[in-house]
Amino acid sequence: MGQSGRYTSPYVDPPSRSAYRERSVRHTRKRAKRRVYTLVAFILFFGLAVIFAYKPASAATRTLLQSFRVEEAQQVSSPAVDAAESVVQVVPTVDAITAHGVSDFAIRDANALSIGSWQGAKNCGESFVISLKGVSETEAISFSANNCSVFPASGTGADSYTVTVTGSGAYSLTAEKNGVSDLARDTRTGLAGRADQLPLSVSGWGGGNDYYDRFKIRIFGGTVNGAISFQTDGCSISPAVGTIETEFEVTVTRVGAYELVAMMDGNTDYNSAYSARLSGCSSKSNQASMHIEDWVSDAKSGETFTLRIYGGSTSEAITLNTVGCSYNQISADKYEITVDAVGPYAITATRPGNYGYNSVSASVSGIAEKTRARSLSVSGWSESKNCNDSFPIKVVGGSDQAPISFVASGCTVSPASGTTETKFTVTVTSAGGYSLSAVMGETERFESQQTRTYHGQSGKGVQNALQIENWIPNAPAGSAFEIIVKGGNGTGATTLSTNDGCAARLKSGESNVYIISVYPLAGKDYSVSASRAGDATYEASSPAVFEGVTASAVQAALFVNGWNESAFSGSTFDIRLSGGSGSGALDFSLQGCKVEPAAETDVYTVTVTAREGDPYAMTVTRAGDGNYSPASIEQIGSTRYFEKSATESLLEPVRGGTYSWIYICGGIVLLFGVVLLIMQISNTPRRRRYR
Repeated sequence: MGQSGRYTSPYVDPPSRSAYRERSVRHTRKRAKRRVYTLVAFILFFGLAVIFAYKPASAATRTLLQSFRVEEAQQVSSPAVDAAESVVQVVPTVDAITAHGVSDFAIRDANALSIGSWQGAKNCGESFVISLKGVSETEAISFSANNCSVFPASGTGADSYTVTVTGSGAYSLTAEKNGVSDLARDTRTGLAGRADQLPLSVSGWGGGNDYYDRFKIRIFGGTVNGAISFQTDGCSISPAVGTIETEFEVTVTRVGAYELVAMMDGNTDYNSAYSARLSGCSSKSNQASMHIEDWVSDAKSGETFTLRIYGGSTSEAITLNTVGCSYNQISADKYEITVDAVGPYAITATRPGNYGYNSVSASVSGIAEKTRARSLSVSGWSESKNCNDSFPIKVVGGSDQAPISFVASGCTVSPASGTTETKFTVTVTSAGGYSLSAVMGETERFESQQTRTYHGQSGKGVQNALQIENWIPNAPAGSAFEIIVKGGNGTGATTLSTNDGCAARLKSGESNVYIISVYPLAGKDYSVSASRAGDATYEASSPAVFEGVTASAVQAALFVNGWNESAFSGSTFDIRLSGGSGSGALDFSLQGCKVEPAAETDVYTVTVTAREGDPYAMTVTRAGDGNYSPASIEQIGSTRYFEKSATESLLEPVRGGTYSWIYICGGIVLLFGVVLLIMQISNTPRRRRYR
């Protein structure tokens, strides 16, 4: 008994393998279902996101989507930015200058032959001293030169040599010693510019003090004896181009400062040479004297004579200043002089100067006596005219500038004064006789004088035609209007006569304004005849007749009382018509309604036949008759909507917006996704723990 448990085994039988396999199969199936649910939920949520991205439901949703995109952009771009910031770029600088000649020449042996103190940028004709290095003091040296010379031409390493550039352009020098290797030879090169010539000098400058003065100069200096030309300002030089042997002539061409610079052309080895800038100053010259020939110093007032004026040096036109006389140029140098007034007279002729010459003048004078003008007369006088007739006249003779006035009787002159150049008009102002004489006033040159008296006989004048303003040929029947009577002449009375179609009366406070009242029936003829009586000066005027026919009168305005502008469809209301004139029939033009007479006179019942919300209108016209024109009135309205009951309002279909279906579908999708997630969570098995 006590040994029974000593050999007891601790082994426990494992669970059945078939049961474990069944649980594993069920777990695998459930996991596959969860994956399907997860995929469907992801598709639904993705579709919802697309819907709200197409038309977000609210501003909050739109802001949330934008924040998602901003965070994703920052997460995507941050690694690239970090990588870009961690890269170190090495950029060569522009200021890193490579020393000239470092890569052009190989390293030379320090013991090789070399030319020291070489200068590679000298002008033609310049010299410099060189020495030799890398050669013993006793060793012989020879040279090969191009476009330069060396002195001495040969020597030893201890000597110094003078190199002289003999021309512009490239030059070179090669030093050699015994041997054929590169160490026994050294070549140096350079580029020479052109040398400067000796400066030029000008002899003989300063001989021009006045405009157009001339003086001669000579040029000295220079090196190559090239062609000599000039830069000038305010002067000219002849010949324009020459040499050292040429004698040049300078001409001053303006008043004031003038300058000159001489220039000698260079060649391939020498630059052009210039002189110093030479300057001077000139003043204006005096012209030749002016001359006045054939002057008359004792001419009479109004006398004319011819003289000749010439002289001066410029080509400017001669100007004349006159006192007490006038002139008229008849040729290039001849003038016609007219003495204008009694007393002294003079003339001054001036030839203007220009940029080189001063002005020059000459004057002459004389004293004139007063003279009598030509005889004065009237041209165009008419001796037989009627009253109110006019005719033109002209005063001839006398002085052209003298004032002319008139002494008239029975006539008037227009204008009342003038000169012999004025055209005058004489108007006869009375019947019987008329007369006129012209008077010329005294002037500085002429005495006053008067024409003879001109006479004429005149008869009664013919009045101007009478005119009636504001006449109405088709006045409405029974109306009145004003007219104005104008025209005629004299002091005769104005008379108006009418037929039985109208009446006329003078307006109170007026002398020529009349009030015309026409007959009260349409189609009636009416006329007015106006005439003015004659007087001592004018004959009686011809009558002026104006006619017309009365037109239909305008009816009194029509009125509609009781019109309803907002009635229900099918409703009725009464209206009353008033106004109008005459016996014309009434006519109704209807739209959306009908009209029937009521029991009372001028009362009508209106029935609205238009549909709900449609307009309706009525136009009433009273026809014209023999005395009145038609008249009409229009009334409009719009039918009202019927009020709806509470049941009808509830049964109305819901009207959605353009995008309401998007929000409905989005809500359904969201609800379906939430249900799938809940199902997935509830079907997830719990892990079992085994000990």
